Amino acid sequence: MARGRFLSAHTLGELNRLTYWIGLPALLVSRIATATPAFDRVGSILLVLVGTTAIVIAISALLGRAGRLPGASLATLVHASYRGNLTFVGLPVVIYAFAGGREASAVESAALIAFVPLVIVYNIVAVIVMQLPGQSGPGPAMRGLGRRLISNPILIATVLGMVIALAGWRLPVFMDRTLGAVGQMALPLALIGIGGGLYATRLRGQRRWAGTAALLKTVATPLIGWLLAVLVGLQADEMRLALIFLVCPTASAAYVLVQEMDGDAALMAGTIVLSYLLALPSMALVLSLTG
Repeated sequence: MARGRFLSAHTLGELNRLTYWIGLPALLVSRIATATPAFDRVGSILLVLVGTTAIVIAISALLGRAGRLPGASLATLVHASYRGNLTFVGLPVVIYAFAGGREASAVESAALIAFVPLVIVYNIVAVIVMQLPGQSGPGPAMRGLGRRLISNPILIATVLGMVIALAGWRLPVFMDRTLGAVGQMALPLALIGIGGGLYATRLRGQRRWAGTAALLKTVATPLIGWLLAVLVGLQADEMRLALIFLVCPTASAAYVLVQEMDGDAALMAGTIVLSYLLALPSMALVLSLTG
């Protein structure tokens, strides 16, 4: 649709705003508020997710140093290698993958609860990593990050849904149906926005390092996550959930942060394009092997 000019760049931007500010928050409140919070399943899942992220950061930093990348490019390589698109790829795939059944609902609620701390970790580490090549401390950037997190509609909706579920409240029928109906548009619109954004992004910059970062994100990361999941003893459905989050391509939002913090924007753009292409077979493999 983007290539045929049925959807313009402006229209895609508006669809992304609608999805981010209205569709996904409505979906999250509706799903979490009516689910049984599975907090007992979240800890081990987060251990695998955060542990894998730490290992990938270390590997990418070592590879970048061995390749003698300059500071800004090295920070961008590390950033691109671990930060996945959880909002527009991870959530839709998780919800589709665990659709139906009481057990599926419990896994889905664990996924949505794990989503919040993982996004916070991703963002904080991103600011710290991108700040390292500079001379100033991370204070101003962290304050800006704090404001963004507090006003993040996805995180607000998740916390609100958790409060409703934990308190044992029931949404009024009209509100439950409205949130459910509005939330149904979020998943297809998110995927359409990703496709249109991918078409508009061009592969440029250091292709060898962009390919390295994309392979780390979509191949090495799920493999490391699988090994950790086996060591931790995750159940099959928990492993599937963790691997879906880990195999997500590099987040488009990472490009904005790289631009703001004087990183290697060309390297990040190239990584985003390649990681989406590589994530397709990787995601399909994860779903088929864990289904």
